[in-house]
Amino acid sequence: MKRVVKRQTGMALILMLSGIMLVAAMLDPGLPTNYWDYPSASQGVSPHDWSKLEADLRPEACAQCHVEQFDAWKNSLHAHAYSPGLVGQFPAMGHINANECLVCHAPLKEQLYDNDESMDASILLRLKHQEGFDRDANLDAEKLPLRHSGVSCAVCHVRGGERFGPPSTTSGAIGKQQTSAHGGFTATTAFEQSQFCASCHQFPQSMAINGKPLENTLTEWKSSSFPGKGVTCQGCHMPDRKHEFRGIHDPDMVRKGLDLKLTQQKNSANLTITSKWIGHAFPTYVTPKVVIAAEAKDAKGVVLKQWQWEVVREVEYNNGWQEVRDTRLMPGESRAFIAQSLPAKAVKIRYWVRVIPDNFYKGIYHSLLEDKLNPAAATHIRRANRQADKNDYLLYEQEMAISAMH
Repeated sequence: MKRVVKRQTGMALILMLSGIMLVAAMLDPGLPTNYWDYPSASQGVSPHDWSKLEADLRPEACAQCHVEQFDAWKNSLHAHAYSPGLVGQFPAMGHINANECLVCHAPLKEQLYDNDESMDASILLRLKHQEGFDRDANLDAEKLPLRHSGVSCAVCHVRGGERFGPPSTTSGAIGKQQTSAHGGFTATTAFEQSQFCASCHQFPQSMAINGKPLENTLTEWKSSSFPGKGVTCQGCHMPDRKHEFRGIHDPDMVRKGLDLKLTQQKNSANLTITSKWIGHAFPTYVTPKVVIAAEAKDAKGVVLKQWQWEVVREVEYNNGWQEVRDTRLMPGESRAFIAQSLPAKAVKIRYWVRVIPDNFYKGIYHSLLEDKLNPAAATHIRRANRQADKNDYLLYEQEMAISAMH
């Protein structure tokens, strides 16, 4: 009897230990400590016998296998984060201050400047690099500095030669995954969590203006209903894991997030805008501005009266950063833009909404162009200014007949 009990106890202990080992094997490893603290993609001795292609950190090398991801990324703002508007400011700053900007625009240690000379050479080379990225590029040709790829594949997926990424959509397996390419990779759900984006899209409280950091997107998201719904940053900006990173520059993306309804109420017209599917302030950050305008017209089309409103977080530097105003819509908020006291002869009201994604930067570019910049810097800033103007778009326009009741 004692032997039977001992055997049963021993079996139970084995099963329990096996269960513990199984659970441990299924635990999500998460990201390595300090994943975003000045990350290095190739630091130290290579842990594997890489092929030449596997050791290449350029996005064009990744594109040889990850075609769909590359083709989406190459048109994104992440791919153009090392932009003319950014590098055109660097000559006046010096490489040390410029590297502080690269912490988000080209975050890898391999992308930083070693000195002013390397910075100046890279800025000149950037003038020639206007065609973008091509997966059919000759990988044996002269290499562009990795920093030119901005926020590229290695920035998010490579640390110390090891690859990291989200779990498979089919198996959901986490932890070390053995694959034929680059020695396998570590799968973690951290890639599917909003916190993953915080390193660049949530500034610290030490950079607060009027209590709010310049970029406060993660905090805005946490205060919304989206976390409770299980909707992350990736759910909106990387649907189905597409590497497009669409945002305020994309009219379709913005229209999806807003509901706009035009109505008349006695002697006024209302355009009600509801932030129905945006998980942060609209717009987030201090860069964009949204202009809502209206005009009342008579039977001949003559404009009798005009109205205008701005949705923006406006800041200025005056002995330190100051917040001028914050008129943005919070997640779920509805706001009526009311054209009051319609003229008696008005028969139509027209509303339109224009988005200026790079409004703040335009002010910087205009100011810089008034100063004496070196030729390379001036060329970059002029290019950036022209592109910023092209990024403006008409989001909404509607004309409505006004009833005689007013």
